[in-house]
Amino acid sequence: MLRKNFLALSFLLSLCNADNNQKAETKSHYIDEAHVNFSNKILEWSTLIDTKLSQWLSDSDNNTSAIESKISNNSISSEIESMDSFFQNKKFLDESDNTYVRLRLDSNFQSKESNNLGLKLSAQLPLSKSKKKFKIFIDDLTEDNAKDLLQDSLKEKYSSSDIGIHYFTPPSHGIASRYSLGISGIDPFVRARYTMPMKIDSWLIDPIQSFQYSSENEFEEETDIYFDKKLKELSFFRIQLHRKTESEIEGMDYGLALQYYASPKKDTGFSLSQSFEGNTEYHYVSDKNLDSKKIKTFRGINNYTTSLRWRESVWRKWFFYEVGPAVNFHRQYDYKPNYSVHFMVDFYFGNRR
Repeated sequence: MLRKNFLALSFLLSLCNADNNQKAETKSHYIDEAHVNFSNKILEWSTLIDTKLSQWLSDSDNNTSAIESKISNNSISSEIESMDSFFQNKKFLDESDNTYVRLRLDSNFQSKESNNLGLKLSAQLPLSKSKKKFKIFIDDLTEDNAKDLLQDSLKEKYSSSDIGIHYFTPPSHGIASRYSLGISGIDPFVRARYTMPMKIDSWLIDPIQSFQYSSENEFEEETDIYFDKKLKELSFFRIQLHRKTESEIEGMDYGLALQYYASPKKDTGFSLSQSFEGNTEYHYVSDKNLDSKKIKTFRGINNYTTSLRWRESVWRKWFFYEVGPAVNFHRQYDYKPNYSVHFMVDFYFGNRR
C-alpha cells in the first residue's frame, strides 16, 4: 500500500512539474515571439522611410559613405570594432550602421553624490538605400525629458535628449565627415564631425574632431584621439586623449584614459580603466570652504577615476546586464574617495550587431 501511495505521489509531482515546465516554455515562447515581432516592425519602418527618402535622392552617386571608409577590412580593426560593438561604446555607436532600439534601465549609486535611477530610450535608423548617407538618431530619451520637451519647459535637473539626423559625405583625402541637425531638449543644434583613421605599425589611430553650435550653449568644440593596440585574441589596449572648449565655460577641459578591454568567453566582457580629468580654469568650492565668495580657481588634474566594467548577455542574445564599480578622487571633495556602483540592463530590438 505504501509503495502504491509513493508511486501515486511521484506521478502527481511529475504532472505538476511538467505543467510548470510547459507554462514556462509557453511564457518564454511568447516573449521570444513578441521580441521578434517588434524587431521586425522596427526594420519595416526603417525600410519604409529609407525607400521614401531614396526616391528623392539621385542614384548617380556611387561613392561609399563615411561609415564604409573605415579600415574595417583589416582583421585587427574588425576585432576591435566587434568588441566596441559588444560594449556599445560611444565611438562605435557614432559610426555604426545597425538599425536598433535600445531600452536601458540605468542606475548609479555614489557615496558622496546623489544617486540616480532612470529608464532611457536610444535608437538609430541608418538609411542604406540612400547610399548610407543618412542616419536618424535618438539619444537618451527619458520619461522626464520627453514630458518636458512636449511641455516646452525642460528642467535643468534632467539631462536632455538628442533627436535628429546625421548626414555622411563621401570621404575626401582620407577624412570622413558627418554633419548633424537636431534638437537637444528644446534647443536646436548643428554639428560637424571629422575623423581620419589610420594604421601605424601595430597601432590603430583614430583622431576625431567635432564642432557644435546650439541656441543653449552656443559654440563648443571637442577633440578625441584613440590609440588602439591588439594584445591577444579578443583583447586590446586603448589610450584616449581628450580636450574640449565651450564658449559659455571658462578654460579648456582635457583628459587621458588608459583602458583595457577583454572578452574571456562569448557574450561576456570586461574592461579596466584609469582616467585623469582636468581643466585650465577649474572653479570649485571645497567641503571646508562653503563661502561662495571664496571660490578658487585650480589649474590641473581635478579628478582621478579607477573603474571596472563587467558586461554579459544572459537569458537571451538581446538582453544584457552590466555592473561597474568605481572610485574617483575629485578636487571638489578634497580628493577624498567617492565610491560608486553603476548598474544597467539593456534590451535591444532590431538588428543591433
